[in-house]
Amino acid sequence: MTIDSHTALYCVFGRPARHSLSPAIHNAAFEKNGINAVYLAFEPERAIDAVRAVRSLGINGASVTIPFKTEIIDAIDEIDPIAEKIGSVNTLVNRSGNITGYNTDGFGAIRALQAEGVTFPGRKAYVIGNGGSARAIAFSLLEEKSLVAILGRDERKSARLAHDLSRHFPGVESGHISSIAEKIPEDDAIIINTTPVGMFPDIGSCPIDPSPLSAGHTVFDIVYSPVRTRLIESAGAAGCKTVLGSEMLLYQGARQFELWTSSQAPIATMRAALASALANREIR
Repeated sequence: MTIDSHTALYCVFGRPARHSLSPAIHNAAFEKNGINAVYLAFEPERAIDAVRAVRSLGINGASVTIPFKTEIIDAIDEIDPIAEKIGSVNTLVNRSGNITGYNTDGFGAIRALQAEGVTFPGRKAYVIGNGGSARAIAFSLLEEKSLVAILGRDERKSARLAHDLSRHFPGVESGHISSIAEKIPEDDAIIINTTPVGMFPDIGSCPIDPSPLSAGHTVFDIVYSPVRTRLIESAGAAGCKTVLGSEMLLYQGARQFELWTSSQAPIATMRAALASALANREIR
C-alpha cells in the first residue's frame, strides 16, 4: 500500500477497538481492489465524538462496535430502514457530509449460516444474549422465517428484546439461560451465542451447559478469538453442525466494504487476511 495525500480514510470506532481484526480484513481488500484507502482503529470517548470526527476529517466510512451501536443512532443524519427496525448500527457511510447508519451484523450471521447449508423457515433458533449483536441476529433470523427465543442471564433484558422484536414479528419468546436444557428438544434447533463468554483470555468458559446438545443441532458462536471456542468444541464433539464467529466477521465486513466502495468485496482475499491475523493472535 502507498499512502499519500489522496488516500481515503476508513476506520472502526469502539472501546476497546485496538484488538479489532477489521483493519487486516479491509486493508487487504482495498489493496486487492486497487483502492487508495486505509482503515484504522480509534477509541473515542463518546459516539458523538466519533460522528464529529467523521464529518470534520472527511472519513469516508466506519465500522461501529461496542459500546456505541445504539448510542450512535442519535448522532447520525439518516438510518437505513432495516437498521432502524433492529435498533442498532454497526456501519457508517459518509456521503458528502451526510452520514447514514446501517447494520451488517445480521447479514453476516445469516450468510455465515447459509454457507454451512443451514436453512431457516420453521426452525427454532435460540439466541443467547440480549445486546446489539443479539438484536441484529434475531431480527435477521425472523426475517428468514425462523422461530426465535431470546435467552439470557437477565430475564428482564431478554424479555425487553423479545418485546421489541415482537413489534415486527409476533411470538418471539424469552427466558433465562439456565432453561436451555428444557428449551431445545427440537432435533434441528439452531443455538447462537452472541455473548463474549468464552472469548480470549477466558477461553475455558462456555455460555451454556453443552450437555443437551446433540447431532442435528446447529451451534454458532459469534466469538472469533479463539477461533474454536469451548462451546464450538463441545458442540463438535456432540455431533452438531458448527459455525465459526470468524465467518460472521468476514461476511459482515464484506457487506460494509460494498456499502463504502460500491465494488464487489474480494471474499477470498479478506478470508485469507482474517485467517492470518487470527493465526498470529493465537501464536502470541
